Amino acid sequence: MAHEIFERSPMRVVTEHLDGGLPVGSLGVIVARAGVGKSTLLVHLGLDALLRDVSVLHVSMRETVDHVRAFYDEIFGALAKTRNLRERAAAMVAAERHRMILSYLDRAFSTGHLRNNLNMLADVAQFRPGLILIDGFDHRTATEQVELLKALALAQKVPVWITMRSRPEESDAVDQWIRTHAAIGLRLAPEDRTVRLSVLRTEGHDPVTLPVLLDPATMLVVGEGTDGEAAPAAVTPRPTDCTLYSGGANGAEAEFGAQSELWGVNEVNFTFEGHKQTRGRGRYELSPRELAAGDVSLVYVSRRLNRTYSEGSLIRRVLQTIWHMVSRSQQVFVIGSIQDDGTVKGGTGWSVELSRMWNKTLWVFDQEKDGWFRWDGQEWVSGLPVIESVHFTGTGTRYVNEVGQRAIKDLFERTFARRADIE
Repeated sequence: MAHEIFERSPMRVVTEHLDGGLPVGSLGVIVARAGVGKSTLLVHLGLDALLRDVSVLHVSMRETVDHVRAFYDEIFGALAKTRNLRERAAAMVAAERHRMILSYLDRAFSTGHLRNNLNMLADVAQFRPGLILIDGFDHRTATEQVELLKALALAQKVPVWITMRSRPEESDAVDQWIRTHAAIGLRLAPEDRTVRLSVLRTEGHDPVTLPVLLDPATMLVVGEGTDGEAAPAAVTPRPTDCTLYSGGANGAEAEFGAQSELWGVNEVNFTFEGHKQTRGRGRYELSPRELAAGDVSLVYVSRRLNRTYSEGSLIRRVLQTIWHMVSRSQQVFVIGSIQDDGTVKGGTGWSVELSRMWNKTLWVFDQEKDGWFRWDGQEWVSGLPVIESVHFTGTGTRYVNEVGQRAIKDLFERTFARRADIE
């Protein structure tokens, strides 16, 4: 099973290019701007090690332990070809024995604190990782911790991989930072509807763009070529491999949920205490701490959407819930109305703004114009979408009309009927 998974993994190409991977006692960095797939690639690193019986410590600064564990399960499900659920479950149980997850969601990260945790795990649980993964740095915090992290890698005699978010204007500075401080850097960059992977090494080594294109949701290889040749487009995923992230509310979200159930798509409908949901399938009640992960300034939201929201209102928790929906998805589908300033009417407009900030593939169906529009980075362009990613968001207005209902139904039929034709 490990062999067939390895064939589909991006780690096959990375390992081949790096002559086995990151050396013991050294630091590696995965860098990209927000929303491109750093965390997903880090999970691939973890799964690759676990399937080789290497113990992994996964540290997250922005997610709960349960979320990270679920992320491993989702990526493993997308990675494994086998339809034998018993075999798949046995492989994941075996991986669990060799993995520990730490979350710094509710406290500040420090390498010293992590070192203390490692000592405790060794003494109490006899757990000594062969690989350490740390998810959630930006350029500033990575610079503060880098020498301590390198010392930790040497002291523990393990490779340490971190993710680091960068902004477009920081690209050259971050590349230089990697060459100065890290043994290896992996850069992810969007390319059309896929992601391109490049390798950065120390001074004297030119950057190398690997001959693969990756699916932006799963980081699975969707095609291979050389000398920058385009790879084939990803095949529409099976409905049973897909997950809809939504809120389960009346209106557009209920319609997305009904179509998901009809086609066999999994649902996760986020809610919070006291919030009314129409959909019960896939209900997930966010804890106060999980809600806080998506906290935003209502002043900032008001400025982005050109409207006013008051502190302490229900809308704050709704916006926090939207953060969880969009952050887990690569494609976002919204039913609503595009206004003259380019924003989308109503509270659901926050899902649009998050998608634009995080470079998600974003489609809005405008009920007044009776058409789909894609955000191309500069403006709204008309088109006709299909579901291309295994993780997608479906949300929108509570006042969905017959035109909007038909658009949702046609989206699912156009996507998964095409999949049936291919098979």
